[in-house]
Amino acid sequence: MTIGDDLLLLAVGTGRRRPRIRSEHRLRIALRTSELAELCLAGRIAFGPRRIEVLDPAPVEDRRLTGVLLGLGRTVPPPSFHDWLRRSPSSLTTEYFSRLEDQKALRCRRRRGADGRTHHEVLSVDVARRRAVLGRLDVLVRSAPQAPPDPRDLVLAVLVGVADIAPAAYPGIRGAAARRRLAALTSSESTLLAATQAGDPLGGGRAGAPPAPGFLPAGQLANELVGLYSDVTTGGHGLAHSLDSGGWSDSGGGGHSD
Repeated sequence: MTIGDDLLLLAVGTGRRRPRIRSEHRLRIALRTSELAELCLAGRIAFGPRRIEVLDPAPVEDRRLTGVLLGLGRTVPPPSFHDWLRRSPSSLTTEYFSRLEDQKALRCRRRRGADGRTHHEVLSVDVARRRAVLGRLDVLVRSAPQAPPDPRDLVLAVLVGVADIAPAAYPGIRGAAARRRLAALTSSESTLLAATQAGDPLGGGRAGAPPAPGFLPAGQLANELVGLYSDVTTGGHGLAHSLDSGGWSDSGGGGHSD
């Protein structure tokens, strides 16, 4: 599973009632960001001062991520981080729901609301699979890791925190301490420290080394997303205002429409 798959599973809040999606209006940008992070960690792209640079166009293992990589390479001029995320297609969340349905990780029903947008009603979720993802996040959130954190789990933690998915991952009063810990983890200074200790290229390459040229520090990733979410909600508009609402994303596949 990709970081995006894990993120969507955590966004499905499980409780006494039917599972519900937490912060679905923020998911598009968070999922799009997870794809960039995956490609960055694979050494396929780098974040330059003004644009995303394709370092290696060779296909990766995941077909969807290969499609994203091809899309980045075809975009002229090369997009900036913010431009790429602002162009997140409205169908992106639906595509990830379809991925998880294909993996038998959840079942959902779609309906078109009065606003013309597709809404997702989760019917069931693979609780064991979700619990396994949450267990990896727990290593970062509930205790001080004895070993450097996995870079992918660090990115997942940043996205869960910034996209306001934490209440679904750690609900209610019992989850309050974990939510506070996650908020601290996703702050710029602590995230950068953890990433550097991990030797994460998103956080600086070798342990103790300065940030590697061309890569976006994980702490900066959090700050950039906070700024982007703020930008698209100014003026009293909803989060999706001014974001591209048409077409399929560059996934290398087809199937469902939004």
